[in-house]
Amino acid sequence: MPKIHVVDVPEFSGLIECARGQEGVRVSETRKGYITISSDEELVFTRRGCGFKPALWYTCLSGGIDGSIREYGRDTLRIGEKVAG
Repeated sequence: MPKIHVVDVPEFSGLIECARGQEGVRVSETRKGYITISSDEELVFTRRGCGFKPALWYTCLSGGIDGSIREYGRDTLRIGEKVAG
């Protein structure tokens, strides 16, 4: 199950709201200053969908992930299951 741990600060609220709007994506309550976004499927976000400028976009994973980064470009973020090995 891919997960993104997001620092609970106002700057990242666009990612949290985008996640809440996606079917099958779960958003946890704040715990120890972090919110966890998870899904049984691949997590997919777009920079514009989150309302982020590039600098904020490239720091949104600063809280850590459980999974594998499949794509992290200028406009798309995809996190999938961990790759074994």
